Amino acid sequence: MEVDQALVDSIIAFIARRFPGEESEGAAGMYTASGRLILSTAPDTLNDAVSLCHETGCLCEAYTLDDPVTASACVYREATDRYVILAPCGVCQERLFLYGPDVSIAVARKDDPTQWTKVKLGELQPHYWRGALE
Repeated sequence: MEVDQALVDSIIAFIARRFPGEESEGAAGMYTASGRLILSTAPDTLNDAVSLCHETGCLCEAYTLDDPVTASACVYREATDRYVILAPCGVCQERLFLYGPDVSIAVARKDDPTQWTKVKLGELQPHYWRGALE
């Protein structure tokens, strides 16, 4: 499965349900090879050095289930109740590469970060370091 509007909508609904009345929050969602939808968020910590990305819970669950990730999206609700799409950080890109360069990734459109387009992980990171070792 690839990134689709249903995945993004599921993440937005999860944020609204999990964080009602709170201003800025985020969450991630992933599809797995079996068609499973996994959602996660990250706890706030007082020490940024131990913070986790929103995708971490999804990645851990997929790995635990031995069900490869095929698509990933991360959404952040700003204090203005605007939902923006966040591409995975470098650490999460590294974690997603466990499942190969064809993982479908939601990225913000340049003209409107509340809208998304999809790219393959290999397109997001065209010069992946391990490519030189393969």
